[in-house]
Amino acid sequence: MPQLLIEKIEALSREIEEADRILIGAGAGLSAAAGLSYFDEDAFKKYYPDMYARGFHFPYELVGRGDDEWTIGRKWAYWATHINYVRNIFQPAPLYKKLLSLVEGKDWFVVTSNADRQFMRNGFDMERVFEYQGHYDTLSCSKRCTHHTWNNYEALQHVLAHIDHETFECPAEHLPRCPYCGELAEMGFRPEDWNVGRDRYVNFVNESEDMRLCIIELGVGFNTPAVIRWPFERICYAIPRSTLFRVNRGYLDYANHKGYPKIPAELGNRAVSIDCDAAEVIQTLVDMRK
Repeated sequence: MPQLLIEKIEALSREIEEADRILIGAGAGLSAAAGLSYFDEDAFKKYYPDMYARGFHFPYELVGRGDDEWTIGRKWAYWATHINYVRNIFQPAPLYKKLLSLVEGKDWFVVTSNADRQFMRNGFDMERVFEYQGHYDTLSCSKRCTHHTWNNYEALQHVLAHIDHETFECPAEHLPRCPYCGELAEMGFRPEDWNVGRDRYVNFVNESEDMRLCIIELGVGFNTPAVIRWPFERICYAIPRSTLFRVNRGYLDYANHKGYPKIPAELGNRAVSIDCDAAEVIQTLVDMRK
């Protein structure tokens, strides 16, 4: 590892130890670094054989496609297959446990755009985690007859058991339905307690105004920059004693290869760009404590 990167990670290590509070933002790059990548063609071929046979090569190609181009039966065949892989086949990632070890005993909060529940599965206190874009564990009524959401495990296992692998569709009679009105269910990405998590996040930031705040951004890109990336920049700008550490590899298709980890000039020396994989940074931080 280049000496400059080591020095930046050393600075992050010191800030974690000395800060009053730690705010962590976790994007898809963190789970990718942990092994759960939306660009993993080998895993896609193994666990999504129906879609691979239809010419797709990795999960990211399917994001959003089902909304406009698929029948409802294929949409649910995909969701059941995808969620079963993310939540049941892919195991809790050790990288998340290492991250937890770095902040144990500190006053911390996490906001994540990931729906994979890796924070919950690795022992993080979920009262300190805000899953901004929800998670993969619930269903809701497509007709909004109720705001209640419910666990989707049994319904998705039922879909999996009835997928027609010739068409990669689930027959209509086996699709998930609302237990209250009988209409079709849909993914309940934003569960009932979403507002509770949002309020905890807002309160944590507001109460950090006069504190030394260490802000750590892990694997956050530009798919949904309004969720973590831009708010974290504004938080750092607004809180005088805060420092932002942006951890991400640079764009591979940009001439300067610095697209992801760039930081706003307005933050000056209170923002540090660490152009490195999140797994490598977390492991280096763990090693520095030994």
